[in-house]
Amino acid sequence: MTKTPALAVVVSFGLYLLITSAFFPLDFLSVFDAKRLLQLVLFAAAMLFAVSWTPLRRATIAQLSRLSPLNRASLALFFLLGTASSLRLDHPAYALVDVSMLLVMIMLIGVMAASRELAGRRFDQWAVVLLAAMGFAVAIQEFMGFAVGWVLGSEFSYTQALVHFAHPRFYNHLQTWTIPVLAALPWIFPAKRWIKTVCIALLGLQWFLVIVLAARGTVVSLLAAMVFIALWLPALRRFWLKYQLAGLVTGIVIYSGMLLLNHWLIPPSGSGEFFAYSVGRPLVNTSGRSMLWRLSIEDAISEPLLGTGPTRYACNSDRLLPAHPHSFPLRIMGEWGIPAFLLLLVVVITLGLGFVRQLKYHDRAAQTDPPLRAVLATSVLAGAMHAGLSGVLIMPASQVAMILAGGWALSVVGTPQPVRQPAAGRYLLLTGMLLALAQLVFALREIPQLPERTAYSANYGPMMPSFWQDGRVCKYTYPDIYTDAKD
Repeated sequence: MTKTPALAVVVSFGLYLLITSAFFPLDFLSVFDAKRLLQLVLFAAAMLFAVSWTPLRRATIAQLSRLSPLNRASLALFFLLGTASSLRLDHPAYALVDVSMLLVMIMLIGVMAASRELAGRRFDQWAVVLLAAMGFAVAIQEFMGFAVGWVLGSEFSYTQALVHFAHPRFYNHLQTWTIPVLAALPWIFPAKRWIKTVCIALLGLQWFLVIVLAARGTVVSLLAAMVFIALWLPALRRFWLKYQLAGLVTGIVIYSGMLLLNHWLIPPSGSGEFFAYSVGRPLVNTSGRSMLWRLSIEDAISEPLLGTGPTRYACNSDRLLPAHPHSFPLRIMGEWGIPAFLLLLVVVITLGLGFVRQLKYHDRAAQTDPPLRAVLATSVLAGAMHAGLSGVLIMPASQVAMILAGGWALSVVGTPQPVRQPAAGRYLLLTGMLLALAQLVFALREIPQLPERTAYSANYGPMMPSFWQDGRVCKYTYPDIYTDAKD
């Protein structure tokens, strides 16, 4: 009886990824804003469930209690600094939402780990099936787009790919979390031989999308994480490495075939445009990231204690910048300040080293340990590395995938110990639930104000939050609005 309700968490997160990646669930909002609103509904529901259902509440408190006293103190001070930095702003609403969402996501990782602890193998089955369904749905739609283009005689366009994502890179962020986990299909369903073929085909389609979109951050992060895990856990690599290699080769074959088809079906331009839009684009550059990183460091130097304020990276000066510096650590340094950045390093390094050590310990203790540990570790490590190169921890779907992969990985490395002071954990979960509800209310109150939010600088000052996609305003984009707001 305990297992079935616990599956509600993983099923709801998996369905979110599937539905928002394959459909337009809220037509009255943009793709990005719809994902954000549904994400907040999902977070609030999950936190309500974690607080109200006793078995899940107890298991979540036990998972969160695995943090060492050093990490608990570091995270507490980290979020206090983020809150203090937010309150310095003239209009701190977006900044406070940004800080509180990060706190809620950490708690939801504990909720996901607790759900897996209660549901066991059925959790694994539902998670991998829903991720596989999402991967096939996205790939099929992409091939339908190619087919329509050939019928109409049009070329592949990078900007027109993946219509259910505000930008193709946002799906690449999702792939960083999900591609490693898909290799677990044959282990989770060992009795079905055809699953091996399905696994290779699915991985081939996903690697094809990585290649055709020239997702350098995804490639670098995935390959680096896979090499490390293959060397760190040699006893487990036979379970997953052959499928990833077969999938990569299949993806290259599919890309080569598409290249030829494009040449035959769309003369006279031939395959040149297809190649130029994909891996033929200039790749040996940082796409402006090096400049963004440098500016973020300069912001930290100018405001070392509390930074320039969460969500203020984009328009806090005369520079036209995106909503984040394409590096989570540097985003914290520039917006939250150097002390917050150092606290983040303490948490990441201690947790990372502890996670890696536990992986090795289990590998030595039992050579028959499930390969799920290896694929999930690859997912988490790849996501962490990609967070240093892009906005993986900002986009709604990627945040949901991070919670799923992170909680899943946490549940397979070690067992939580009995909690000595469960009351503190209950108060923490209650706080997380209230914050999740407050974020949802904040978003719902803003939706009727779409015109005002689209030109929100008139109301909120020179702020360009990453919370919404609509409403990104800088003086160079809407100079009249910006000037009116300043006057």
